[in-house]
Order: sequence, then C-alpha cells, then structure tokens
Amino acid sequence: MRLYRGLKNPYRPELVDHRWSAGTDFTDCPAAALLYAQSSRGVVIVIDVEHDETAIPLRVREALWPERDAKRFIVRHCFDDVIAAIFQAKDLRARLRREGHRNAPYATKARVLRVVIDDELRQRALRSRIALASEFRDRVTLREQGRVLSRER
Repeated sequence: MRLYRGLKNPYRPELVDHRWSAGTDFTDCPAAALLYAQSSRGVVIVIDVEHDETAIPLRVREALWPERDAKRFIVRHCFDDVIAAIFQAKDLRARLRREGHRNAPYATKARVLRVVIDDELRQRALRSRIALASEFRDRVTLREQGRVLSRER
C-alpha cells in the first residue's frame, strides 16, 4: 500500500517520535497530502507499506477522518525504512499546472498525482538499475584493460 504525508518544511527524521506507542498520520490520497504541504519548502513523503486489514495491524492502522474522501492511517514508530521517495510539493503543484489540472476537481488531482508519482518512482528505479549496470560494466572494462596492459608489457 502506498501512503502519503505532506509537510510544510523539509523532512527531518530526528523529529519523528521513535516510541512504539507514538504514531504519524498518513493518507492514501496524494492530493490531500499536497494540501498539507502548502509552503515553498513543503514536501510530500511517499511510503510503501504492507497492510492487511484481516490481520492484527502492528505497524499501520486505519484511523477515523470524518468528512473526507481519503482514508487516514497511523504509522507507528519510525518509518524511514519504508520511504519510497520524498517529492518537493512545489514540483508536484507545477506538474498539475503544466497538465492543466490546477483548478480540477479533487478526485482528478488525486488521480493525476498518483500517475505522476508512480511514473517518477519507476524512472528512479530504472535509473538506479542502469547505474548499477554501468558500474558493473566499468569494473569489468577496467579489469579487461588491466589484462591487455599486462599482456603488452
């Protein structure tokens, strides 16, 4: 399950309450998270967590959030290990404007933001795989160059 949290300032992990009984609010709607990130330095945190409603929720539980279409979740303890990405809120708002959804209905903004975030996460994963492949290729190439140089001597 992908959850979102909007912050008015950059994320600082040292400010997260590390007690097991403490929790942090997240939502399943990126448009709702973007509403909370209303500042020039705001960010939207994206996490990927496993959530099974049939099992006893140990780390993630759904909470009440009256009069909202989005669901609210409480993530207990530290969540640094499940952060998928942190986006600048101004970049997400600019993307909505570029695509002509600045004044679109809330549901449309949520749908567009999900697509934008999913695409960006896919691109980041692809870039990291390409970087690993090129790093491997560079190491192999250096070894082969070393063998050629030693044969020439």
